[in-house]
Amino acid sequence: MTTRRRLVAIAVWTATALALALGFAAYQRPGLAVDLANRLWACF
Repeated sequence: MTTRRRLVAIAVWTATALALALGFAAYQRPGLAVDLANRLWACF
């Protein structure tokens, strides 16, 4: 595996882990999840 390809893989895994961590953190405050759901629903 080349160095560039390895760096891209690390970046992708880091971004994925960060997205999952932020999603988990959002559900620690139920009011935030409800507010986001209401805002999304208002678009339709």
